[in-house]
Parts: sequence; structure tokens; C-alpha cells
Amino acid sequence: MHRRFQPYFVAAILALTLCTTAWAQWSSDPYANLVLSDIPNADQVQPKVVPLVDNSFFVSWFNNNPNDPYPNGYDVYLQRLNAAGYEQFPHDGNQLALLTNGSTEDYGLGTDAHGNAYLSFLDTRQGANQQVTVTKIANDGTPLWGTTGIQLTRGNPNAHQPKLAVTTDGGVVVFWTDGNRIYLQKLDANGHTLWPWSSVTNHGIPLGEFKANYLNCDIQASDNGSVIISFSRDRGFRTNRYLYANKVSASGRLLWGSGHVKVFDGGSLQFGNFPTFLSDGAGGAVFAWYSSFPALQAFVQHINADGSEAFLHNGVPVSTDSSQIRVQPSASYNPATREIVVSWQEEDQLQSVSGVYAQKIDANGNRQWTNYGLPIVPLQANAEVFESTVQIGNDAFVFWIDADPYLNSTIQGVKLDTNGNYLCPRFPVSTFQVPKIRPVTAQASNQNTVIVFQDYRSGNFPGNSDITIQNINPDCALGNTTHKSARK
Repeated sequence: MHRRFQPYFVAAILALTLCTTAWAQWSSDPYANLVLSDIPNADQVQPKVVPLVDNSFFVSWFNNNPNDPYPNGYDVYLQRLNAAGYEQFPHDGNQLALLTNGSTEDYGLGTDAHGNAYLSFLDTRQGANQQVTVTKIANDGTPLWGTTGIQLTRGNPNAHQPKLAVTTDGGVVVFWTDGNRIYLQKLDANGHTLWPWSSVTNHGIPLGEFKANYLNCDIQASDNGSVIISFSRDRGFRTNRYLYANKVSASGRLLWGSGHVKVFDGGSLQFGNFPTFLSDGAGGAVFAWYSSFPALQAFVQHINADGSEAFLHNGVPVSTDSSQIRVQPSASYNPATREIVVSWQEEDQLQSVSGVYAQKIDANGNRQWTNYGLPIVPLQANAEVFESTVQIGNDAFVFWIDADPYLNSTIQGVKLDTNGNYLCPRFPVSTFQVPKIRPVTAQASNQNTVIVFQDYRSGNFPGNSDITIQNINPDCALGNTTHKSARK
């Protein structure tokens, strides 16, 4: 298993009673990033961010606020930022659902062409059992499907990590795990369910296999109202976990066959890892993942619109250096050239030191930046974690968290051209040295890139996290280099 020390696995508590300021727009100072939620003594976690067509952003997260009515739990919050970074809802966000969840799982956030937000999450408001709920929120924060949204499960389901994708035909598909099966349901813009369901308990199309476990990984919108889904498949705890995918039409038909596309069945995915993927914009998808068996190795694969593999079966290893190992790859995709840039955490065999490496894979699956990849940060003592790759034209950003042994962390970045040269050498994104985890990136159509993350500058680790965001302009500068507009 992947046992490397990581900040989010540490049980020690650091007293970090620090003062913070809520900035009113994108910050140009990496030491003073824009704080979206910093309720005292609250635990604000698991942010997501999506861009809107007007270059604004929706940001969502969970918040366990001790000031809420008993019993406390992780509630659902939403904020919208305009293109200049001004908060459009009250500071600390709008509370969308007051829940009693004692912990969090992955969930879904998306937006449509009209600027509405969609969220899917596990909901306790209908009773003690967690149900799958999807809700639609207007650009001004108005709930469009009622204050409780639409419940997609009933009774006593064993539901987990409901995710979603907003489709090109104006609908939304919700994708979740229940027991050893995965389920999908599509709703139209008015919240009417479009696909049939197998029982009154789980309102969705089930996918499963006798004596096998399916666990949902990711979902992305594709062409003609379809979605592409990925999921892991195993036959028990001690068996290999494979990575499968399929494409589901607007009417709910499996376009890549009932046997699914086997993206990776040549070893095993890391237990507890649920790799994400990218739409290629042409009906296919780009995957990046790492294996735990036969070795810790990162791979990429491009699945074409018809379900065929663009590269060799089981993908292209990002490096052939067998003396080192690699985990947590993050890919970006250039649709003009069909090239993939991927970054990852490189480690020695003992997992005692780590670095940041990157590789470019051409349209035919050939490694371009030597067979060993480009060492952005050579192996050293700090933990180099949470790598994220963002395409920007023909170039790419690579971001990561640098954490010392005491968990003092910064977020760093570089910008690479198509040949692996530095357009921007290593530059700081967030320099306030406190624990930082769960960074998530998004990019608006004007190429303004943002990173939202959990940050402990005003609370204790673990347990009192803030939600913080920073923008990065195409020239690697922070703050409003082009947006000097008013708040609205």
C-alpha cells in the first residue's frame, strides 16, 4: 500500500491560532489569499469549484458549524465569485442544507449555460438514513427545486459519493454507489427524472455484476447529451481493483457495451483511490491513475469516442525509471494537438523522499520529455503532494503543495511550454505556512485559473479548517491584472 507520510493522515494537533482577513477580491499577495469561509471554531472542508460562462465561479464546501442548532453536522454551502473575485453571496457562503452528517464523502458540483449551480450530496433531512439529493440553485442563490431539492433514493440505502455532470441537452446526470452496484439517474431542467429505476429504493439505472463490487469514480458530460462514467471493479478486499469506463447516451443506453471498457486490468488500483478523468471535448475521455500492484506506477490512457483505446491496453507509464515510484497523477489535455501533460508525486522506493515530476504524451502515446519525465522538484525531504495540472492553450500549469515535516505548507506552481521549458519558473501561490490540503483547480474561458483549498491559518489542525482561494493569471501573476471593475 501507499504508506508515504501525507499531511491529511497526521493525527497530531497543532495550535495555530492565527488572525485572518477576508479579502474583497482576488489577492495579489500569496501570503494573504482570498478567504471564503472562516467561521470561528467551525470545520469547513472539501471545496469544489466550477467556472461559469461569464468568467465567474461557483465554490461549494461542507461546514460543521458549532453555532448551528443541535445536532451538528457537515452542512452544504455555496458561494459565487464574479470575474474580479468579489463574493456575490454573504461572506461564509449560503447554507443550502442543514445536515447531521458526522463525516463527509465526495459529492457533485456543476453549472449550466444559464449560470445555475447543481449540487448532489448525501442528505439526512428526510430522516436518519442518508439519501441522495440533487438541488439546483440560480445565479442569485435562489433554490429552483425547492428548499430540500429532489431526493433520488428512499428507505435505507447504502449510498455513497453522489457525483453529477450537467449535460449538453440541458439535463443533469447523478451517479452514485449503493452496496456493490452503481446507479445513474438523469433529470431535465425542471427536475423531472428521465430514466427508469429498478425499485422504490434506488431511483436510477443500476450497473453491476454477480459477485463483484462496483464503486463509482467519476462522471463527465460528453457529446449529444451523453455522459462518460468511470468506476472500479473488484471481487473482494484482497483482490485486484480494476478501472472500467462506459459512455451512457441521453436515453440511458450503454454506448461502449455491456462489458464496459477496461481502462486498466493489468494490476490493481490503490485501495481507497478513485481516479478522476477529463472529457476530450470530442466524445472521448483522458484518464490518469496509479497502480499499487505490481508496483506504484502512474499511467495515462485516451479512450476515443467509440470506446477504442488510443494507446496500448492498460495505458502508457509516465516514466520507465524502475528505481523510483510514482503516485497521484494529474493530467491536462490539449484538444488541438491531442497531447496530454501529466504531473505526479515521484518517490524513492522507501517512500522517504519525494518530488514533483511531469511528462508529455503525444497523440500516439509516446513520452516526449525523456522516458523518465521532467523533474520540476527533485527528490528531497519535504512532502510534495496534491499535484494538479491545468492546460492553458498549448502550455500547462503544474501546481503542488510543499509540506515540511511539521506540516507547514505552501502552494507552488510553474508554467511549462510544449517542450517542457519554463515559461514561469517556480512561483508562490500561497505562502502562509500552515497545513493545506485538498486543492481543487478550475479555469474560466478568459484563462483565469483558480485554486481553492482547505487552509488552517485561523484554526487548529485537524478540525478547524477555512476555505481559501487564489487566482493565477496566464502570465503567472496573482490578483486582478485585468479586472478593475466594480463589485457587481
